[in-house]
Amino acid sequence: MPSTHTPPTVHLICPVHNGARFLGELLRSLAAQTHTDWRLWVLDDASRDDSAALVRACAAADPRVVLLAPTPAPHAGVPAPRGAAAAFAWLWDALPAEADYVMFADQDDVWLPDKIALALAAMRAAEAEGAGPVLVHTDAVVVDGALRQIAPSFWRYAQLTPDPATLQRFVVHNVVTGNTVLLNRALRDRVGRIPAAAAMHDWWVACVAAAFGRVVAVPTPTLFYRQHDANTIGAREAALPATPWARLRLAVRAMTRTATVRTDIALAARQAEALLAHYGDALPLGDRRFLRAYGVLPSRGVFVRKWLLLRWHLRSERGLMRNLGLLLRA
Repeated sequence: MPSTHTPPTVHLICPVHNGARFLGELLRSLAAQTHTDWRLWVLDDASRDDSAALVRACAAADPRVVLLAPTPAPHAGVPAPRGAAAAFAWLWDALPAEADYVMFADQDDVWLPDKIALALAAMRAAEAEGAGPVLVHTDAVVVDGALRQIAPSFWRYAQLTPDPATLQRFVVHNVVTGNTVLLNRALRDRVGRIPAAAAMHDWWVACVAAAFGRVVAVPTPTLFYRQHDANTIGAREAALPATPWARLRLAVRAMTRTATVRTDIALAARQAEALLAHYGDALPLGDRRFLRAYGVLPSRGVFVRKWLLLRWHLRSERGLMRNLGLLLRA
């Protein structure tokens, strides 16, 4: 573990894809961080706009910013990535050996000035309590494309409850938002490589942290979480709309997303199988049984599948309409 007397270098990884519209604001917010010892590792994922040029200009002015070429890959035989999950995994593999603290950055967010410092303080407090893998994540302010506030708390907006941070709960529903995460070297080593079967980089890392370490939730917003038409995932409000007409529209929309719901369940099931394959020997028997059962969920008969969904998926934090929509469409 790095010395507690020396401010550590925090390594940030950020794929960019056609992000020139907002990327400059992210880069300026990183430059304004109160914790100044950081390195930003950027991969341009086949952008057709000026994203790479913006990063090159920033790197020329600030040696803490590094733009990596998509080829050659960090490991022989690994193709250049396409898509957010693959690009984050590629950058994860490309991190230097000395990267003891890692954060994920999204190209369209704006970090509040004390984001790194606040996460590091929580990390140091957790590490002082004992060695081992630690993941720190925080709340966020939800904003629109012009940074106008939609909600002061992403957790309340999406009705997310960070605890309990258990593997079985995280496999079913990821409550860790990647752009708020800080993780330590022990967790990086425990994760190893992020496989192609991971649904998303942050979801995979959160599951490993829940299984083998500690997940620390800090209820302080540390960034503006921007919502716009090009979000890969984005924030979704879980509360019921206020008017009957809006509720009806939500219900109709929910009932027409059968393919999306089944795809999401299949991704989570594939990830559960991968977690079992990668870490099964080190997991308690109850977790191994759960991952095995969840991994075959999409292939179960309709009644068994719905019964298992009732048992595993339906939670108050997901909201009434999401729960009903999930059960009917799965």
